[in-house]
Amino acid sequence: MEIDLGAMVHNLNYFKSRLKPATRIMAMVKAFAYGSGSREVANLLQYHKIDYLGVAYADEGVELRKNNIHLPIMVMNPSAEAFENIVNYSLEPEIYSFSLLNQFIHFLDGKACRVHIKFDTGMHRLGFNETDLPVLISTLQQNSNLQVASIFSHLAGADEAQHDSYSKQQAAIFLTLANQVSDALGYKPLYHLLNSPGILRLPHYQFDMVRLGIGLYGIDPTAEGNSYLKPVATLKTVVSQVHELKEGDTVGYG
Repeated sequence: MEIDLGAMVHNLNYFKSRLKPATRIMAMVKAFAYGSGSREVANLLQYHKIDYLGVAYADEGVELRKNNIHLPIMVMNPSAEAFENIVNYSLEPEIYSFSLLNQFIHFLDGKACRVHIKFDTGMHRLGFNETDLPVLISTLQQNSNLQVASIFSHLAGADEAQHDSYSKQQAAIFLTLANQVSDALGYKPLYHLLNSPGILRLPHYQFDMVRLGIGLYGIDPTAEGNSYLKPVATLKTVVSQVHELKEGDTVGYG
């Protein structure tokens, strides 16, 4: 597999052109940067002054820190076993449930840490619900050592026009919930909702930051076909040998 970092920079600049100058970008480098090499990709993104990186697990963030990546890093799937690494390597966990929140508060024992609060606005995968808001706000107010770096949610159907009304509904719910948390905290964390297809199709919901994932790697996640993106990864191989077989010949095991 060949990785064309020039194509990646081209894609990054194209997505930047779709955003307001003040909008920040979190680039997703989870799963070995979608197979492209997380250390190399993170170095490139750091050079081009990306604002945030997103990883799936804490050990991915630890590896980046060991390779001189100093950008803020959000961990999307933190676990209790990873809390020590999260704190020691200045990683920032996504908090999506009371179980996780309470475990982390207990672990920190008053130490300061930046966290990212996720709301479920219709994806129904991870995130706090609207009914959780009073207890969530109270818990955050009582634990001021937790600095909420961002509040975010995830669109369920940003890639298809048939779901645009649902995306609009999700955005409205998200903004209402996020503003209530900000008002209660007395400061405004970053808001982010859009993924790659959202940036392409629904840029009016870009808020303070967007999460650029598969689009960075040249994959158009929409059904509309985007000719501006360049593929980053190319698979190549060699043919070892060619046989010409007669009908009825055997091939391979069994």
